[in-house]
Amino acid sequence: MPHFRRLTFVCCLFGLFLGPKLRAGDVTASQLLPDTTIGYVEVTDTAAIMANLYDHPVSHHIQNLEAWKAATQTAQYRGLLTGRKFVEIQLGTDWRFAVEALTVGGIYAAFDSTTQGAAILVKTRDDATAENFRMKILELTLLNEQKYGKTDPYRDVTVYQIDQHTSAAVVRNWIILTNKGPLGKGILDRLLDEKPADANTQIASTLSANLQFRTSYATRKVDSQGWAYGSIQAIRDAGAAQNFFESKTENPLAEALVGGIQSVLQHAPFVTADFSLTNSGLTMQIATPWDDAWIPEERDYFFGPESKGSAPVLPEIPGTLLTLSTYRNISQMWLRAGDLFDEQTNDNLAEVESGLSTIFAGRDFGEDILGALDPQIGLIVTRQSFENVKPVPTVKLPAFALILKLRDAETMRSELRRTFQSVIGFFNIIGAMDGRPQLEMDMAKVNGFDLITAHYVPERKDKDSTTADLIFNFSPSAAFSGDQFILASSADLVKKLVNTSAARTSESGVNTQLALQAEAIRDALSDNREQLISQNMLQQGHSRDEAVVAIDLMLEVVRCVKGAGITLRHEENSLALQLHVTVNENP
Repeated sequence: MPHFRRLTFVCCLFGLFLGPKLRAGDVTASQLLPDTTIGYVEVTDTAAIMANLYDHPVSHHIQNLEAWKAATQTAQYRGLLTGRKFVEIQLGTDWRFAVEALTVGGIYAAFDSTTQGAAILVKTRDDATAENFRMKILELTLLNEQKYGKTDPYRDVTVYQIDQHTSAAVVRNWIILTNKGPLGKGILDRLLDEKPADANTQIASTLSANLQFRTSYATRKVDSQGWAYGSIQAIRDAGAAQNFFESKTENPLAEALVGGIQSVLQHAPFVTADFSLTNSGLTMQIATPWDDAWIPEERDYFFGPESKGSAPVLPEIPGTLLTLSTYRNISQMWLRAGDLFDEQTNDNLAEVESGLSTIFAGRDFGEDILGALDPQIGLIVTRQSFENVKPVPTVKLPAFALILKLRDAETMRSELRRTFQSVIGFFNIIGAMDGRPQLEMDMAKVNGFDLITAHYVPERKDKDSTTADLIFNFSPSAAFSGDQFILASSADLVKKLVNTSAARTSESGVNTQLALQAEAIRDALSDNREQLISQNMLQQGHSRDEAVVAIDLMLEVVRCVKGAGITLRHEENSLALQLHVTVNENP
């Protein structure tokens, strides 16, 4: 059967008519697509999305910046404006009004496993809008190269060959594009032949009759502006992405971050995604079904006993760039390395463990050292202030701290204290061999915490320097109190942490939480503005003026963002990854 040309998008009219009879064009996308569709995306409120993109105060603020105006004076950008103006002239209306009219009924994209074809269906405002698009835009394809500017009638419908891979057609108020002939013809047949039906009617051999799709669609949020579905089961059955679905990995960090998620995806039948764009920002949730039985014994470390492990809530520190809190039993992961990692990775871990055992006076690293730590782990990254501090490094790095709890505090406090002192001594030996400054240690007691701090002692010529070496960002420190253990890159940060309330357990179900604070990130970037400009000149080949424009525009864009975050949450019957980006509504 001839190809309907490779990449074609199908624009379909879906909607629910409230009268007793419906036109054939009022079916839904799921009633037009084949039941072998394994990927599906719908965007149902393009007008609201465009309004939040183009009418938002942040958008106006950025467009009024001199840096933005300079960045839009490129030949590529002017070419884009010329193309947009051409489309406006052809359609006889403003581009934005045209887009809203063309997509008022939604945009639907799908991938079919049988034909290996992609389709996009767009529901326009009415038949006249779709016909205008056909006459003014698709007819222009006839003026293209002779190789592509062709039409191919199918059941009295004109099919336009857009390029080597893409064909398009218009039926009533649907615009249809697809890259496979059989897929496109099937959609056209259903659109032309389907008898009137309401949106809830299941039509045989279509996606609307696919039980897995119907089950997933029932989880769609009512206020979502967009929704997506993917059949993980179909991907597994087809043998695709085999490396991802394998139980063993070669990357311990990737295992710690997503190992438990991988186990869920090895069994979950489907995945869904909801997203919305509002004046406050973007929110998205990616979710799959959940069953405790899907988590193998070797990955109990990820979600905890009975999958009830929860991440800690970390203290608030001024100038925080990033916080990461998670539940991970790293000791258990280390001890089950043989079941989790490939042979080469296990050999490398054995070498690492041998070296660490030496540092920890022969104690078993996985069982004795990591086993002494509670699975609730916190990481805080903050901006460093070098006010009234000398020497000042040329590049100013953020400070970071690990916040941990000890299971056997009485035994481990003294053990970790001795180990920390030994590590500082080791750094001094290596530093002396390389001609670097030495670390000097101090001990103090603050708010019931035993503090061990260290700082690099500069040579006399560097004592008042404002362009000192990178190492002067670091003053390794540790703090102990009760079952709390803090390990930090900066003495200043560890002192701030011991003056705040301790981390506490989060609400049940929160496995991992990452939060970014844009204001502090922008301040940290501004601290290194000159270095960023120099780097831009070297890497991009820009003049200084061009580099200044690029870096200042980046800083201004960051200023418009308030924050972002990711939360991995496990509930009774689902596992959800929630993402959000919030913006300053009045920048």
